[in-house]
Amino acid sequence: MKRSILILFTGILSSFALWGQNEIKAFDFDTTTVGLAEKPSEHLIGVRYGFAMTGVTFTPDLKASGVNTPINLAIIYTYYHSLWGVWPYFGLQTGIKYGRQGFTSEYNMDNMDQTISTIEVPLVSAFKVDLGKHFRVLLSVGAFAGYRLNTSRVGGFDCYDRRMDYGVVGGGGFALKFHPVEFHIEVLYQHHLSMLFHQEKLSSTWWLYSYPHQLSFNFGIHYNFD
Repeated sequence: MKRSILILFTGILSSFALWGQNEIKAFDFDTTTVGLAEKPSEHLIGVRYGFAMTGVTFTPDLKASGVNTPINLAIIYTYYHSLWGVWPYFGLQTGIKYGRQGFTSEYNMDNMDQTISTIEVPLVSAFKVDLGKHFRVLLSVGAFAGYRLNTSRVGGFDCYDRRMDYGVVGGGGFALKFHPVEFHIEVLYQHHLSMLFHQEKLSSTWWLYSYPHQLSFNFGIHYNFD
């Protein structure tokens, strides 16, 4: 009886060992298969033109109106890569952008109405989904840092103007691919977290908050080095 139980127990252990060995082989095969399916990375360099509708949100409200600026140019580098070598949806994008932004107000207190020229460096997460051979959907979200170069206001900047700039940017669009050239059409929204003026710009007894923003419609031509 004991001998029969021992033989049965030994047979069960052997079955489990054989099953585990087969599972390990299957796992190794799947890993090799995934490695073979690794998606290649892509490197794109291009130029982008944008038409921007800009403005400033004031608190207290100064009845400000936005300014449309047709001069927004950028040189863009994009690096697309796959996550773990499998999902080819991810990327990083940076570059340098020259643009303009401004506002007019009903009161124009202290001759504040102006258009400002800026230089910016964005750093965003760039997502893409390829649909067929010639079409891809684009989505981006990230941040930017910049510097306000000059202003149209008489007398230029003063000690209450803030020259350093930073904020967040995001948007989406689509691309038409005719390898190695791609045409990108995107709509981007940019919100500045650096105020345009120091809070005591108009008074030391009540503070003024001024946050620029802009909505831009962009067209880009990119060269794909993949």
